[in-house]
Amino acid sequence: MIEYLVTAFFLAQPVKPTAFEASAGSPGGAEAPAVRNNTVITSQRVLGSRNQAVFKGDVVVKQGTMDLRCDEMIAFYSGNGPREVTRVECVGNVRAVDGDRTARGERAGFDVPSGLLVVTGNPEAQDATTHLKGTELRMTAGNKNHEYQVENAVVTLQSAPLKPPSRRGSGKESSPPREPAVISARRVIGSNNQAVFTGDVVVKQRTMDLRCDKMIAHYNGPREVTRAECVGNVRAVDGERSARGERADFDVPTGLLVVKGNPEARDPTTHLRGSEVRMTVGKSNFEVKDAVITVETAPLEQRQRKGGGRSNPGSASGHTGAGGTKP
Repeated sequence: MIEYLVTAFFLAQPVKPTAFEASAGSPGGAEAPAVRNNTVITSQRVLGSRNQAVFKGDVVVKQGTMDLRCDEMIAFYSGNGPREVTRVECVGNVRAVDGDRTARGERAGFDVPSGLLVVTGNPEAQDATTHLKGTELRMTAGNKNHEYQVENAVVTLQSAPLKPPSRRGSGKESSPPREPAVISARRVIGSNNQAVFTGDVVVKQRTMDLRCDKMIAHYNGPREVTRAECVGNVRAVDGERSARGERADFDVPTGLLVVKGNPEARDPTTHLRGSEVRMTVGKSNFEVKDAVITVETAPLEQRQRKGGGRSNPGSASGHTGAGGTKP
């Protein structure tokens, strides 16, 4: 049987306007009319019926701002009235492009009226500053806020430039370095301004490992992460230092972490408690408000050796240097 290229034009169901478009559409707050966008599908072969059409081989779907490609696709029609495309299901080597956003996976479902694309099968997505992986990816075509939702997510976010220490008389300054933040969570919901991570959140940024129950990452104009707010069971590790509390605020350019809510901090010899703990990524010091500090000291015998004196076995609370009791 000879395979052939098929170009099919379908009338799509009316596209539902967003809340912003509806409120700004006409004077007096009247609801904006629904817009119809034709769905254009090309493939090597198509087999159709009254309720659906099956496309196979180099399938390309163009609907609104979305360009969707896959190996095989089923297009479903509305049951009543005109034959309008309501939904498409794609299988095999799925690739989607919507403006500067791209997504790929093994399977996808596209709801035409809402523009919602759901990608599964090792899905990944990318825009100018964000890379996402997970078990399920959701994004809406034509969405100006770049909204997305990812289940069991691993997200790499471009961070704002680090603020280097000031150097006087060093001549021409080099551009400040950037360190991406890699964040994993059970779910992430994001937009142009921020991303909300929930469930077993883990942030790895430079030498810091930061964990909590929920985190909000805030972006600047170029959509770089500038700040992260953590809530619930906060734990941070940076080298030999660690801190914990109920809330934390992390400033990405400066690397400053501020922990509150019964905060505690620890290094190999010091335990600190207070009303607020501050630590900076890559530095060794803490700053604690209303501090209660416990400092571990070296054993008495070790201190005496460092001082050049000889220890008296009978002077250490009735114990010998070997750990036995004095007869």
